[in-house]
Amino acid sequence: MKRVILPPRSNWQKQHNDIGFDYYNLPSRDGSMYWSEGVAYEFTFKQIEQLEDASNQLHQMCLSIVEDLIQRGNYPNYFELPQSAIPLIEETWKSKSPMLYGRFDFAYDGHTIKMLEYNADTPTGLLEASVAQWHWLEQVETIKNRDQFNSIHEALIARWKLLYQPQTTVHFSACQSAGREDWGNLEYLMDTAFQAGLNVSELSMQNIGWDGLNFVDLNDETIQHIFKLYPWEWIWQEQFSQYIQPHIQWIEPCWKMLLSNKAILIELWKRFPNHPLLLESHAYDSTENYSGKWVRKPILAREGANIHILQNSKDCGEASGSFYFKDYDQHGYVVQRWADTPLYEGRLPTLGLWMVGDECAGMSLREDVFDIIGNDAHFAAHYFIE
Repeated sequence: MKRVILPPRSNWQKQHNDIGFDYYNLPSRDGSMYWSEGVAYEFTFKQIEQLEDASNQLHQMCLSIVEDLIQRGNYPNYFELPQSAIPLIEETWKSKSPMLYGRFDFAYDGHTIKMLEYNADTPTGLLEASVAQWHWLEQVETIKNRDQFNSIHEALIARWKLLYQPQTTVHFSACQSAGREDWGNLEYLMDTAFQAGLNVSELSMQNIGWDGLNFVDLNDETIQHIFKLYPWEWIWQEQFSQYIQPHIQWIEPCWKMLLSNKAILIELWKRFPNHPLLLESHAYDSTENYSGKWVRKPILAREGANIHILQNSKDCGEASGSFYFKDYDQHGYVVQRWADTPLYEGRLPTLGLWMVGDECAGMSLREDVFDIIGNDAHFAAHYFIE
């Protein structure tokens, strides 16, 4: 695993805009932009196989925990699940409501893989992982015998075809006030569904209506299948959640609430203690003595928010690269042992391994000079050599 510097491509900004990746230049704290043109990470084929196998194994481990929790009907308090959500969690699991995609975040030093978390409900960074970095690979001429772990685009189209019959209408929705990154990811997923032969329709979560029998869009068309780039825990706080019924197919399905919650890290460690792919994790207890270095994470948070570093139980404050968002402090926390991975040219990389259905379909990478890969960390392309 190496960090390499390569010549920037000509006209690369226009190429990003042409595919809808018009948020490539979002500002980062160091004054540069989100997409790091000319920066890439090199892997060997053996390393890619190792990462792919780890992702598939961890996914199955996670599913086994969901199966066990639902069979027992016993949801630990530290998940803080709303009671109104439990019937739909159980119904969607027992009816085998399918998933579309998700992303594992890994710490990796070229040898040892450690799972940081599973972004199983609303992961973003998909367009740049799937299309933008593939275009980069095709246009780099100075690397011989190169390839990329990236079949995400093809896998998504195939997955849509498996989920729905041709011409099925699927609505796509996100928060009206969400930034361009969310809507760019949503529009990309709409495009993959369209390429799979489906009819697609876009609306904001705020514009989902109720006609007394069904959810409807702005044209009063019934919503039967809906992809939402909007967390399930927020949905259950909405007034319309009282009308949610099992016959409406949501993607991701409601059982994903058990995977997208960082409390799954606690369950993984309980079920598979000292597993080489896992970091020791527990429900946070301020009276406990945590020897060594740990991170404290909210069970429901995104993009590195509200993360604190603990050293021998002392709160050392917010981790560098993290940011504070009040809503994420409303629930509990997990503590996870610190993953001590090397810096590459002064930067800390975190790997994103993308699941489409039950198979790993590709990888992306973000890096920064901070302890935590936060919401403005840089995206860097990757390749591997035979």
